[in-house]
Amino acid sequence: MNSHSPMEISLLRTFTILVCFSPLALWGQSKIPDIPLDEVGFPLPYYSPVSGTFAEIRNHNLHLGSDFKSYGLNGHSILATFDGYIEEISYSKTGYGLSLNLYSPKYKLKSKYAHLHSFGGSLYDLELLRRAVLLMGDPSGFQLKLPPGMFAAKKGTSLGKTGESGSGISHLHLEFRSEKGNINPLYFPEIHQKDTTPPTILSMYLEGDNLEKPILFTAKEKSKGKYDLYSETGELFESITLTGKVRIRLSGYDFIRSRNKNNVYGMDLFLNGKSIFSRNFDFLAYEDGSKKHQFYDINRSSLSPPVYFYHMYEQSKNFKEEGFSIDLDGYQPKERLQLEVCLRDATGNKSSVFFTVIHEKNETDPKQVSKNQKNGNKYNSLDGKISLDLSKTEVSGEGTLLITERNEKDIPFKIPAGLPLKGKIYQLDTKKMSWKGEGLGEWNLGYTPTTKDSLYFYDSSIQKFQSITHKRKSNGFSFKLTKLGFVMVLSDETPPTIFPMTSLARYIELPEVRNQCFEERFYVIGDVGSGFRTSVELTLDGQTYPYEYDPDRRAIRVLIPKSLQKERPYLLLEAKAFDFAGNVSEPFVDLISTSGWNEELQASCPVME
Repeated sequence: MNSHSPMEISLLRTFTILVCFSPLALWGQSKIPDIPLDEVGFPLPYYSPVSGTFAEIRNHNLHLGSDFKSYGLNGHSILATFDGYIEEISYSKTGYGLSLNLYSPKYKLKSKYAHLHSFGGSLYDLELLRRAVLLMGDPSGFQLKLPPGMFAAKKGTSLGKTGESGSGISHLHLEFRSEKGNINPLYFPEIHQKDTTPPTILSMYLEGDNLEKPILFTAKEKSKGKYDLYSETGELFESITLTGKVRIRLSGYDFIRSRNKNNVYGMDLFLNGKSIFSRNFDFLAYEDGSKKHQFYDINRSSLSPPVYFYHMYEQSKNFKEEGFSIDLDGYQPKERLQLEVCLRDATGNKSSVFFTVIHEKNETDPKQVSKNQKNGNKYNSLDGKISLDLSKTEVSGEGTLLITERNEKDIPFKIPAGLPLKGKIYQLDTKKMSWKGEGLGEWNLGYTPTTKDSLYFYDSSIQKFQSITHKRKSNGFSFKLTKLGFVMVLSDETPPTIFPMTSLARYIELPEVRNQCFEERFYVIGDVGSGFRTSVELTLDGQTYPYEYDPDRRAIRVLIPKSLQKERPYLLLEAKAFDFAGNVSEPFVDLISTSGWNEELQASCPVME
C-alpha cells in the first residue's frame, strides 16, 4: 500500500484546494454594473412576493430572472426600476409574450419586463405604438428597437400592465442584464424581500469511492437553521468512513414571503471550519444559461414540484468529467474531518447540516468501470426485461446505472387507489455518474398492453408520480427517461374529473383591462391515471358550445356573451372529460345566473340572442 509523508500530504491538500478554488475565483470576478444599490427600485406599486427565482431549473435552460405574484389578476402597473429609456418592445405568442426593455446608458444596465398585458401608464403613446405595429405588421409577433430617449422614464414611472402573455399564468417576469450576462434581481436590496426564514434542507446525497451505492439521508430541522440527518432506517447520522473522492449534493429550497418553494441564493461547504467551496447565484454569464448540469444533479432535480439537488463542488462545463467535493487521498489515514454543508438566501439567512468523515484508506484499488459503459451503453435489469440505452446522451462520471427489481411491500411509496399494479416494479439509480438528455428505454412484458395499461414513473427526488413519454408496443413499452426513480405498469380504472376553477378572485383581470362584453368561466380538468384529454364534451342550454384549452391552468376557458341576459335569466352548462384509458367523467352541471350582466354591458358589445 502506498503511503504519503506529512509534506506530501500537505502539498496534496494545497493542490486540492487550489483546484477547487480556481474556477471559483473566476466566478467571483464582478460582472455586475457599478450602479448604486439605492438607485434600483421595486418593479410593482405593492410589495409583491417572489414566486420564482433566479437560476431555477426550467425545461431547457435556467430561469434568468425573478417572477412576482400578481395574485391571479392581470392589469397591475409595472414601474421603472431605474432611470433610463425604453430600448426595445417585442411580442410573441410563446416565451416572453409582450415585453419591454428599460435601459440605463449611464450604467449599461437593462431590465426586461415580460408576460405583460399592455403598455401605457405614464407612456400611453407606447401602447398606441404597440397597437399600430400589430395592426400593420404580423399579428403573431414583432420585435422593435426604439430610438434612444424616445420614451424616457424615471425610476418609479408606470410603464405598462401585468398580464399572462406568452407562457405561464398571471405574473410579472423581471430580468436584469449587463453586457456580460444576467444579474439576479435579488442582488438589489429593494427587491430581495428582507425575509427572516432560512432555507429548508430536504436531504443530502453522498457518494464515496468505497461506497457500494450512494446514500440518501433525510434532513429534519432541530432548531432554526440547524438540521439533523437520518438514514433510510431512521437512525441519526453523525459520521461515516470514506476514502478517495467524495461527492456531496444537498437538496432544499427557500420560502420568500410566499408559499412557493424557490431557489436558494448561495451555498457553502466548510471543512474543519474553513470554506472549501462556495457559490452565489448572483450572476450568470450568457453562455451558462443553458448549462443546468454545472449547478444541479439534473437526474434528481425537478421543476414541478421544485426540488433542487445542488452540487457542492465545481462541475465541468463540458459535462465530460464528474467533479468532487473532497479528495481524501490528501489526508492522513484515520483522520477525522468535520463538515458543515449550508444553503443561504439573499438576506443572509443560513441553514446547515453537520457530520464527520473518517478517512479510511482502502488496501486495494476500487473496481474500475469499463469505458464503454461510461460512454453511454445499454443497461439491463438482471432478468433482461427492462433496459435503458444512454448511447445518445451525454454521460458524466466513471460509474454505472443500476436497474433493480423491487417488491411492492419494500417500495417507499403507495400506489394510488384505482390503479392496480400489473407485473413488476424496477428501480433505476446511479453510482458515480449522471447523464444529460433522454435515455431510450424498452420494457419487454411478453404480451400486448391494453389501452388501460400505461407506464408510470415514481420520481425518487420529489417523491411523486410524474408522467414520462412512452409508447405501447406489441410486446410491452418503449419510453424516454431523464430522471431516477421507479417504473411500473398500472391499469387505469379511475375516470377523470372536471370542476370550476377556484381562486381568490372571480375574474383574472382587473376592471380597467377586463373585456366587459363577455362572462369568462374556467373549468379545471384532472386525472390520477393515464392523463386527461384536452378535448371535452361541452354544451350550453343543450347546444354544443365552443371553448379553448388553457394549458397553464389545465382548464377549459368558456366565453359567454353577456347580451344573452336579455332572453335568458339562467344558462345551463354541462361538461364531460375523457382520459387516455377510455374512462369518462361524471357530467358536471353549472347553472349560470345572468342577473347583473346588463349593468356591465357596453354599447359596443356584440348582440347575441
